Formats: sequence, structure tokens, C-alpha cells
Amino acid sequence: MKFYPLIFLICIHFAWTGCTQNEPQVQKDKARAEQDLGAASIKKGDIRTGLEHYLEAVEADPENPDIHHYLALVYRDLGEYQLSIEEFQKTLALKPDFPEAQNNLGTVYLLLKQWDKAIEQFQKAASNLTYKTPDIAYNNMGLAYFYKGMYRKAIESYQKAIKQYPRYAACYGNLALAYQAIGDYGAAVTAYDKAIKYDPDNPDFYLNLGSLYLSLKRNKEAEIALNQVVKLDKTGAKAEEAKRLLQSIR
Repeated sequence: MKFYPLIFLICIHFAWTGCTQNEPQVQKDKARAEQDLGAASIKKGDIRTGLEHYLEAVEADPENPDIHHYLALVYRDLGEYQLSIEEFQKTLALKPDFPEAQNNLGTVYLLLKQWDKAIEQFQKAASNLTYKTPDIAYNNMGLAYFYKGMYRKAIESYQKAIKQYPRYAACYGNLALAYQAIGDYGAAVTAYDKAIKYDPDNPDFYLNLGSLYLSLKRNKEAEIALNQVVKLDKTGAKAEEAKRLLQSIR
């Protein structure tokens, strides 16, 4: 990174050599190097150093929508939601047909509890035929509808996600909660069973299923599910909650 000012000065001094013509490529190369350093820092868990590198990258190549996209994600993960939105908007201004950015912008609105704005972005992403993972956008759309209290619309969205990706364990778990919200407990149990089938080591599914069984007075089935939570989570908060619920059975 320290060498680039030197290259810039050489380009000015020897403009007649044609070095200036290569300046855009030099800047793009610098941006790519900073982007790689940013990704490496974030992978190590050093998000703020990653942010510094992405800021350098976007300064070097401000017309690159991918860099704005990554910068927006870093701001989101740091809880800087307004800055994140601004970077997503820059991303989409440069590249309007970018469903990944639309979905990720939707997640920021989801975190801000701006459900309608979130749904709008998820719909754009999911309806884009070039989007390789529309199931993610449909699942996120379901979450927005769920938190908005529109449970049947949430179910519809989750079902669309599952149609795209039938092994989507987290979506089955979300679907189960939506069915519980409308009182369709049989469908909720079936959805939890599917979630457990595709992610058998997730204690959340067993805890929610056990709690549901307990509310339905199906104590034996509740006990089996809750014991599984204790087995998987051991000394965690979910295990403690499962133990508390087990005490109410015995």
C-alpha cells in the first residue's frame, strides 16, 4: 500500500512515457489488493481492520459495485446500519441488476424493523432469474412477514423457499413457528421434524419442538426432545432452559 504514492509521483514526472495511461489499471490493482486484505482481516475476525482496507479499496476504485457491496456488509455487521444502507444504494446505482445486494439490503431493513422496505428488497431479489439462491430471499421475506404479524404470508414465503431448496433446515424451523402462530400445531410438528431431519444437531429445533409438545400435554414426546437439547447444548443457555422445562414434567 505504501508504494502507490511513489508510482503516482513517477507517473506525473514521466507523463510523456505513457505511464498515465496505465493509472486506471494501477488503481484497480490497488483496490483488488486492498479488497483481498480486507477479506483476510475479516476472516480472522478483525472487522475494523477489514473496514480500513475496504475503505482504501473503494477510494481506489469508486465505480466498482462489488467493493461497495462488501463495504456495506462490513458496516452492517458493525451495526452501522445507515452507512450500510448508503453503500448498498451506491452498489445498486452502479449495478441495478444485483440480487445479492438487494437481499442483503433487505437484511439491514429487517434489523431496523422496517418490514415493508425489507420485503420490497427481498421480492426484487427473489424474482431475479439470475439469483442463484432465491430460497434465501424467500426465507428472509418470510421473517419480515412473520415479524409484521402476517403469518399466512410468512408461511407462503417459507414454502416458496423450501420449494427452491427442499433441505433448508432453518426455513423449516421458521415455518414451524409460523404454523404455531396460527394454531396449526400438527403442521408445526411436521415442520420441526423436517428441520431436525436436515440439521439433527441443532438444539434450537428440539427446544422449540419440546416446548410445543409440552403445551400440547404430550409429555413423553416433550421429554425426549428436551433431553436431546441437554445432550447437544450440554452447559449452554438452551440446555438450562430445557432442564427447567423438564422439571415441570417430573
